[in-house]
Amino acid sequence: MSDRVRLFRKDEAQFKPGPNGIAAHGLINAGFSKQMGAGVGVFERCSVEWTLDYDEVLFIIDGKLRLHVAEKIYEAGRGDVLWIPAGTAIVYEAKVRTPFFYAVFPVQNSISTSEPRNFTESPPRMV
Repeated sequence: MSDRVRLFRKDEAQFKPGPNGIAAHGLINAGFSKQMGAGVGVFERCSVEWTLDYDEVLFIIDGKLRLHVAEKIYEAGRGDVLWIPAGTAIVYEAKVRTPFFYAVFPVQNSISTSEPRNFTESPPRMV
């Protein structure tokens, strides 16, 4: 169904990270898909503990992310991809501005993608 295709232009996405240093915007959310969620975001000077309730793929657009998993640290930079399975306890750590793309499954388990949003105008802008 071609009438359901959505185009999100990069210059229409703008984010200011919150107090925890992360901004994430679920572009593909429960209003678009019953299975998969996806979006864009920014890590900026953060160290955030999290246990995933979903499988997550992170594509690092720019900057550098350190992902702590137990005693192991994964360092991801521009163009790198991380896959993190559901149930993994992690710490996202960034010391510089790090824009990223992410995909999650299932859509309803992620805070940023579980609520249907239709974007009748345009999504927030990434700054």
